[in-house]
Amino acid sequence: MHVPRPRHDGRHFHRRAGARRGDVRAGSVRTDRHRCGGDQAVKKYLFAGCLLPVVGIAIWLRFGPVPEIKPETTPTIVDRNGIILSEPLSSAGTRSTWITAIPDNIANATIAAEDHRFYHHIGIDPIGTARAAVHNLLRVRVVEGGSTITQQVAKLMFPRAPRSVRSKVREAITALRLEHRHAKPEILALYLNLAPYGQQTIGIARASDRYFGCQPDQLTIAQSAYLAALPQRPGTPKLALQRQRSILRRMRELRMISEADYRTARAERLWFDRGRHPMIAPHWVDRILRSPFAVLRRTSLDAPLQRDILGIVAAHRADLLRHGAHSVAIAVLDNRTGEWLAWEGSGDYFGDNFGGAIDGVTTLRQPGSALKPFTYALAFEQGFTPATVIADVPSHFATAEPGVVYTPRNYDGRFRGPLRARVALAGSENVPAVTTLAKIGPESLLRFLRRAGFRDLTHTADYYGVGLTLGDAEVTLEQLVKAYAIFARGGDGVLSQRTAFWITDILSDEHAREYIFGSGGSLDFSFPVAVKTGTSQAYRDNWTVGYTREITVGVWVGNFDRSELRNSSGITGAAPIFHDVMLAAVKRVGGGRGPIVDRPSDLELQPICALSGHRPSTECPAIESEWLPASNRVEFCSWHRAQRVELPAEYRAWDVGAGPLAGTGRLRAGHHALHILNPANGATFWIDPTLRAEFQALQLKATERVTWIVDGRHTDDEWSLRGGKHTITAVDSEGRRDSVTITVR
Repeated sequence: MHVPRPRHDGRHFHRRAGARRGDVRAGSVRTDRHRCGGDQAVKKYLFAGCLLPVVGIAIWLRFGPVPEIKPETTPTIVDRNGIILSEPLSSAGTRSTWITAIPDNIANATIAAEDHRFYHHIGIDPIGTARAAVHNLLRVRVVEGGSTITQQVAKLMFPRAPRSVRSKVREAITALRLEHRHAKPEILALYLNLAPYGQQTIGIARASDRYFGCQPDQLTIAQSAYLAALPQRPGTPKLALQRQRSILRRMRELRMISEADYRTARAERLWFDRGRHPMIAPHWVDRILRSPFAVLRRTSLDAPLQRDILGIVAAHRADLLRHGAHSVAIAVLDNRTGEWLAWEGSGDYFGDNFGGAIDGVTTLRQPGSALKPFTYALAFEQGFTPATVIADVPSHFATAEPGVVYTPRNYDGRFRGPLRARVALAGSENVPAVTTLAKIGPESLLRFLRRAGFRDLTHTADYYGVGLTLGDAEVTLEQLVKAYAIFARGGDGVLSQRTAFWITDILSDEHAREYIFGSGGSLDFSFPVAVKTGTSQAYRDNWTVGYTREITVGVWVGNFDRSELRNSSGITGAAPIFHDVMLAAVKRVGGGRGPIVDRPSDLELQPICALSGHRPSTECPAIESEWLPASNRVEFCSWHRAQRVELPAEYRAWDVGAGPLAGTGRLRAGHHALHILNPANGATFWIDPTLRAEFQALQLKATERVTWIVDGRHTDDEWSLRGGKHTITAVDSEGRRDSVTITVR
């Protein structure tokens, strides 16, 4: 049998022959078994006594409380490329975008700078602590810390805790718990995301962007070593340059980098980005902040384009100031997505003297002629074509106020007789636009404008009258740009594609607007651009809005206090800025090739008489081409006959030398009596106290060349308004007279 001895040596004991059961020698089996059982019990108790604390410690480390780690605490607004647009500051600083993948350069530099035994300790490092204590005693000052990276993470979790023995113990316990719950790379990531890097910057992602304008994975070894030097003394970035060199040496000693890498990093000159991101789009940021969002808000804005626009505004600043303009608003819309690519509200957000914080993109202003394309678009929807002729002659229109008539004038005070819709719109003539609106009705235009997005047109059609087409209402640049994008999108369900094509073709026709604006100016491009300018009364507002297939650009120039500019129109004030912005936007976004709007298949190029807009006869001296419906064959021209031009009666007072008929032949309008065409008898006019006197002159017109007499005194054909009742008399060379009475208030 096998009998274990007290020492458990396992030797065998053989029973003698004839011995009785149970007869054994001293140290019997029963006695040994009792002894063995007692020893085993003691060992079990000892093992349990040792195991329980270990298990308890493991449970304590695994489940003990650890402060909550918030991946992001600062709301951040970025552009479509991830470039920071807004980083609001607080006492705790701006927190970085949370990253989990740590690039090798910054990981190695941080470990070399903070804790080269990081991968060999359990969260606390007695060896490192002892070494630091010795160094500090030898130097009689603190030259080295003994905290591990894990302990520093624990410290960053208690940012407001006072420094004491108790806090040190708590940090050590938290470090042990972190090591028990997280892998080393995770702990390193925690440190890099929580560490302060100076200038109220927290986290490696924000630091790399702020100091070097790049992402962490783009940092060089030299840049990484510099950033690794900052957390110990974040308030002294200059001293970090000195510490950077020691970190590079340490990285070489630890064989994290080669000798060649070390020399390259030592020789690298650090170029720092601006210490803090400039506010390149503060009005846009204000707009975004009005709506709630979580931690990160990625927006549609394109920061590089926005920076280009700020540079363009700065380049034109001197010219604007010469005209008395202090504010500029610019908006760029992506026609394909409806997203805003650029948004500048004033040109100088921090310019308190001129309301720089006001957002000019959303401010209501009078658009001037920038609304004319919508008048013609509605007319095209109702049967007009670009060849339709409209009378540009002295005209009077009734208003909602009894006894008051409205007499529009063109920008240069001239009348050009019969004008095709293409020429009238391209040249931005006022009288043809008002005449067109009178035919289609202000109520129809008002409904159409509201459908196009002008939601602030809240008054009645009678309130606006026919002056609506000249911009008497108030709109915003945001609304105007969105509405023009309707044309660029081929009608966008608001208009027919034919109308969108016609409007676009006219606004991009350099030849059609040449007789007013000339050639080679700010409205000319090497690629197709449909563009329209606008100027409000007294030059208070300058506008230029235009589009390609891909983008729509709008520019407003003026003053937020509504003070007038000095002889600055849309073509001279806003257009030069528009030109540069359009070039920058197309370069950034692309496009500019091919047609802006696809031509409908039912339109074909047909010859027309340049004067009447009809099919040319053999007598027509000038022939143009126009996109017209293939099924719409217009009648032959009847205006040109045997080397003379016979115009309808509405053109009888028109001065031939001022229009496109000059040199085309002799007019015959029939013999008629002398009549005053402007002003109308009984008309009432108001003096605008905000306008200079030279801008408030009444253009006197008659059916013949006459001498003008006002209240018994001779005057020229431009009479400055004066309060009271006045009698105006016209006398021709034959002594015929006509008189009217007007009231000026």
